[in-house]
Amino acid sequence: MDLRGKGVFLTGGARGIGRGLMEALLSKGARVLFCDVNSATGKATEAELQEKFGAENVIFRECDAAVSKFGAVDICVNNAAVLDESALEKMFAVNAMGQIRGSQLALEHMRRDRGGRGGLIINIQNSRMKEMGVRWRCFCPRATQTDFIKVKEGMVQDIEEYLSVCLQSVMKVSEVAEEFLKVVQDEENNDVIYLVQEGGKSRYVRRQLIDSDGVSNPLTVDNPQPAATSTKNKNRMYNDRGRCFVT
Repeated sequence: MDLRGKGVFLTGGARGIGRGLMEALLSKGARVLFCDVNSATGKATEAELQEKFGAENVIFRECDAAVSKFGAVDICVNNAAVLDESALEKMFAVNAMGQIRGSQLALEHMRRDRGGRGGLIINIQNSRMKEMGVRWRCFCPRATQTDFIKVKEGMVQDIEEYLSVCLQSVMKVSEVAEEFLKVVQDEENNDVIYLVQEGGKSRYVRRQLIDSDGVSNPLTVDNPQPAATSTKNKNRMYNDRGRCFVT
C-alpha cells in the first residue's frame, strides 16, 4: 500500500509504541488523526509532529474519534491499551471494548458498500469482509521499551514471572515501527496475526484450534503443517516448534 495521502485513525498515540507507529506512518506521507487519554502529552506530541511533518497532517483529539476531519479513513490502528490487573474492568473497557468500538467506527467510514474506499484495520479482531473491501490483521509486538512495561507490585498477578518471561527480551520502538510498516504496506495477507520479534524473526501466523484426542481441551496451534520427512506421517499436524499435536 502506498501510504502517501492516506488517512489514518490511531488510538493511544501520545507516546510509546503509538507515537513510534505514527512517526513511521507520517514519514511515508500518511495523515494521522490520533487520540489519547493523556491530553497534555497528546498536545505536546501533536505540536512536535506538526512542526516536523506539517500541521495539516497531524491532529490530536483527547479520547475523541472525530474521523470526519480526514473525510475518509484508509487505515485504523487500535493501539490504545492499559496494563493493570488490579483494575480488570478498566483493562477490559480499554483493551477489548476500545478495540471493538474503534473498529466499528472506522468500518463505517471504510466500507465500500456504503460509499467508502475500503481500507485496513489493525487490531485484535480477525474477521474477513471481502464485500466491504476491508482487510483485518492482528499486530503483536514483544515487550517494547516504553513506560507500559514499568509495572509495580499488584499490577500483574505474578510479577516475578512477568519480569523473567515477558521482559527477557525487549524491543526498541523503532524496531516495532519498522515491522509495523511492513504490515501496513502488505497488500496480500488478510485474517492473519503478525508476531513481531527482534533479529528478523517476525512472521505471519494463522492460528487454528486442534482437537488432539477428543477428550482434552482444544490446543491453539500456529501455522500447522504436515510433516515432510515421511509419507507415513503425512497427516500429522505440527506447530512452529515442531511438536506433533495430531496424527
